[in-house]
Amino acid sequence: MTKHFYFFIFLLCISKLQAQFEFSGTVSKDFINSTVYLTSIDDYNKSTLFLTEQIIQESEIDSSGNFIFKGDFLSKKNKFYKIYIDKCNESVTDYNHLLNHCDDSNFIIFIANNSDKIHFPLNSFSQMFCDLKYSRKQNIAIHQIDSIQEILLTPLLYSKSDTQRKIIYNNYFEKLQKYSQTFDEPLAELYAYHIYSDTKSFSRSYYLDDLKTSDYYTNLLKKLKSKYPKSQYTKQFKEDLKRDSINFKENTFDITTILLGSLLALSLFVNFILIRKKKKKKITVDYKTILSPQEQKVFELMQEKLANKEIADQLFISLSTVKTHINNIYSKLSISSRKDIHQFF
Repeated sequence: MTKHFYFFIFLLCISKLQAQFEFSGTVSKDFINSTVYLTSIDDYNKSTLFLTEQIIQESEIDSSGNFIFKGDFLSKKNKFYKIYIDKCNESVTDYNHLLNHCDDSNFIIFIANNSDKIHFPLNSFSQMFCDLKYSRKQNIAIHQIDSIQEILLTPLLYSKSDTQRKIIYNNYFEKLQKYSQTFDEPLAELYAYHIYSDTKSFSRSYYLDDLKTSDYYTNLLKKLKSKYPKSQYTKQFKEDLKRDSINFKENTFDITTILLGSLLALSLFVNFILIRKKKKKKITVDYKTILSPQEQKVFELMQEKLANKEIADQLFISLSTVKTHINNIYSKLSISSRKDIHQFF
């Protein structure tokens, strides 16, 4: 019993260690004694801003230019995070930080969760990443999307006409969208979406045109709702689509609609069964107990498919009397035509 107890404690400890996040990095010695901030990004439209209320953890850069963030309090699901650093060496509430006016400042945006371990080897914050170490490819999706964006826009330096620039913009928009899908992570697609749909983006007009005809955005919303149903990102993306397109319709069915539809279908089915039973009951009744002797004779001759004139001749009655009997038969037996007569025999 004691061995099992200690083994259980050991498993808990291992699980606890594996669940911890660890984000580290190396910067140039120019940043020694500076403070690095780990912040959460809840609004992807404000991802470039340094908001003090979003600070999660602070770290000091050591004499070797290293910093590290670690703990066990992040979301188990993926979120956008940012590491921010500057050389202001002043209070974090100073307006230079809040307004991004501090010289020599920079940041890194990435996707991670509580169990990820990422190392950013940087000689300076203006240098591109190299030899990154990460838990999953989604951790570096933002960096790679930013990198591919620069590559796609390089031809602009050599463009000589609006026609050339239009082709470059359109090519940039489509390839950035497709490339973000390769990470199999809706948040990566959401980040790319933010880049080309931003109100200040030169590609926004292409995005607005695409939104009118493409089902890509509805599909992305479905992915977000499936993987992050309660996330602020999902809610924000849905609101952005509604804002940008008056024709946007979300192809979803809430539980109320499904329930009402099910009840309606059940009601129709029950009514159908009851009508069938009622009709069957009326049809299988003994007509001899309901019809008069003369009406019985008319009814039996009708079953033999005799015409009204033939019935009148055989019973030695007038044609109008035959019609009167037939109307009485229809009424008493609740039938509407000669086609129903065979069911009584």
